[in-house]
Amino acid sequence: MEFHERGICDSATPPNDQEETTDLRRGPWTRDEDLLLLNYVSAHGEGRWNSLARSAGLRRTGKSCRLRWLNYLRPDVRRGNITLEEQLLILELHSRLGNRWSKIARHLPGRTDNEIKNYWRTRVQKHARQMRCDVDSKQFEDMVRAVWMPRLAERIHEQKKPPRSLESSCSYSESVETQLSPPLQLPPPATAPESFVSDVGGGWMELEQGESMWSVEDIIWLQQQL
Repeated sequence: MEFHERGICDSATPPNDQEETTDLRRGPWTRDEDLLLLNYVSAHGEGRWNSLARSAGLRRTGKSCRLRWLNYLRPDVRRGNITLEEQLLILELHSRLGNRWSKIARHLPGRTDNEIKNYWRTRVQKHARQMRCDVDSKQFEDMVRAVWMPRLAERIHEQKKPPRSLESSCSYSESVETQLSPPLQLPPPATAPESFVSDVGGGWMELEQGESMWSVEDIIWLQQQL
C-alpha cells in the first residue's frame, strides 16, 4: 500500500518538474541576468518565453523574462517622465479604451503598459481622491475634459513659444510668416457644462444622476495643481 501511494505521488509530480520549480530565482534581476537575456534575444529574437528562459540559461519564469524585456531591456523603451503631450493622449485614450493599458501603450511609442498604468494610479487616481470622487465616475470624467485636458493643451502651447529674449530678433521673420500664413488660432477656454458647474454666487450645485457635488473652489484648486 505504501508503495502504491508513493507511485501515485511520483507520477503526479515528476522529479524534474519539482527541481525546476524550486530552483527558480525570485526577486530583483541582476546585471548578469539582464546581459544573458539581452544577448539571447539579440541573437535569436523573441519567442516562446518559457523555452527562451531555459535556452538562455536563466532560472526565471517565462513571464518574468517577458516583462523584464518589454518593460526595461527593449532598445526602444523610452526613459524619463511622461511628457505633457503623452499625458494628454493618455487621458484622451483612457476615455475611450478604459483600463486597457496595453492598447493605450500602442499609441505611445516606447512607453510600456506598466508605465502608463503607474502614471494613471499615481497621478490621476491621486487627484480623484483629493477631489473626493471616484476616478471612474462621470463626474470626474467631466472634470478631466472640462479642466484637466484644456489645461494640459494650454501648457503644451506655452512650451512651444520662443523665449522672450528671442522675440525681438525673430520679429522680422515672424512678420513675414504672418503675411504668408494665418496665425495660430487657439480654441476658446473650455468651460464646464452647465450641469457641471454652478453660478459663482450659488457655490454648490447638484450634478446629474445623484452624484456628489463640485464647488468652484474645487475647480480652481485642480487648475492650480496641473
